Amino acid sequence: MCGVFGFVSCDGKGPNLKTLEKIAAVTMTRGRHAFGFAWIDGLGRMKMFKQTGRIVDHMGLLAMAADARLLIGHCRYATHGDPASNLNNHPHPADGGWIVHNGVIGNYREIIDQHDLHPVTDCDSEVLGLMVENGIGSLKRRCVDAVQAAEGGPLVMLGLWKPGRLFALRSGNPLSLGLCDGRVYLGSLPEGLPGKILNVKDNTGADITKDGARMFRFSRNEEMLAY
Repeated sequence: MCGVFGFVSCDGKGPNLKTLEKIAAVTMTRGRHAFGFAWIDGLGRMKMFKQTGRIVDHMGLLAMAADARLLIGHCRYATHGDPASNLNNHPHPADGGWIVHNGVIGNYREIIDQHDLHPVTDCDSEVLGLMVENGIGSLKRRCVDAVQAAEGGPLVMLGLWKPGRLFALRSGNPLSLGLCDGRVYLGSLPEGLPGKILNVKDNTGADITKDGARMFRFSRNEEMLAY
């Protein structure tokens, strides 16, 4: 089913790498075929890395993001698209940022046709990034619209954009936040998360910056209930 994880610094410091490794190892129980992460470093630069294989076999690579101020990560269980082709792995581009997703988008071909999208991979998750890029309205609105368009089962989407904004949207699949020492950690599973654990409610999003997290409600078939 895949798993996602993330990090936001509220104190100007990077993640605790041991904590991040622990979260990544727990996340991998939901996906062993590939992994990847995107982050914004201490100089405000956006970076991304992904590859085939188990993240536990390559934990040292997380050190590339030692000075991350925001980060999203993914451990992939492949359902659409061969993980041997790195294009199919996460993160996927989204209007100057990156998204990661867990779940299956059963109607992804219909979304492609309906919105005249032009994917370059065989991964269903790519359509979420394309929806964000080609949608109308604010970034938050486009993220919600992308999640609402996806049918076929529960999902979570994390998205990261400059200069420092992370959106996390939960619709069915689990998502938790760990609040610890001026930092916010995210994970599909609460195990491994440090500090005070907050389980994100279903049909809820989080708009997270260095100033903290703002929660908002939405539904797949309705307008956002709160902004």
